[in-house]
Amino acid sequence: MRFSPAWRRTTRHAFVSLGLIAALSGCGGDEITAVPQKITVSASPNGIAVRAADGAVFITDDQTNSVLSSLDGHTFAHYASVPAVAGQSNSLSQLSFADASTLMIERFGFGTASAVFSITGVDAIAALSGPDPARRRLGLISIGSNRLLSTWFVKIGSNPLQGGLSLITYDPAAHTAVERDLLSGLGKPVGVAVSGDAVYVSDQANNDIVKSSLSALLGGSQAVAPTGTFVQINSPDLMAVDAGGKLYTKCNTTGLCRIAPDGTISVLANDFQDARGVAVDAPRGKLYAIDHAASASGTSYVRSFPLN
Repeated sequence: MRFSPAWRRTTRHAFVSLGLIAALSGCGGDEITAVPQKITVSASPNGIAVRAADGAVFITDDQTNSVLSSLDGHTFAHYASVPAVAGQSNSLSQLSFADASTLMIERFGFGTASAVFSITGVDAIAALSGPDPARRRLGLISIGSNRLLSTWFVKIGSNPLQGGLSLITYDPAAHTAVERDLLSGLGKPVGVAVSGDAVYVSDQANNDIVKSSLSALLGGSQAVAPTGTFVQINSPDLMAVDAGGKLYTKCNTTGLCRIAPDGTISVLANDFQDARGVAVDAPRGKLYAIDHAASASGTSYVRSFPLN
């Protein structure tokens, strides 16, 4: 049997493609190899969190100054409104689950009206009294026992930004809280993540991520400066960490990166408009990331990557 040259070229290309697929599928490690999902959201999102029990996804929305939720990760609907500040733009920061059902959320506040809220159900929201409203708040994570870690910075005129990491201990019934500083001497701390005894803070002003011992910070009598840089990385933002201790955050202008426990940096995607919040859904093996629109008229997305 004779085959035409065109048929032979097509067949050869097909076998090359199959060989490439086979080679990729044989790669070891915990690389993200499948095609990520990209879901359009009618919102202006920053923070994102996943409820471990059922995989429900929660995002902040600056358009409506609220939290939106989705049971399937595709269709988002109203969950809870956050009190607005008269004459001030909406700017909601990180979301974090304090327990199986209670969400904690921060309002940035622009130097006058930052706040921390607990959300226990649909439109069941309460502010914690006590945290300093002059601190511009970005990162937030629960460390159990009614305790939160909050990143913040202050901006006074043309002076350099000054920021830190604080512990917020709160009473969930009375909605009162006490704030104590743990880390000082940072520029613009944004993301915070905890893995074992290690606490990581991304400092956007200094283009780095610092690492400290959480137990040492909690046991100290006063705030301390970071002992050194864990990694240098351009434009880090909000962060998440997986069970293996790998960090995920924005990198460069359009990237989303993974940082291994030894500090090795890998670019997972380099086509983001502006990566913001990230969340790991460990039970379902997914990484979620906010892709914030580059302009007010643009489109934002919730993107998800399967973690092998």
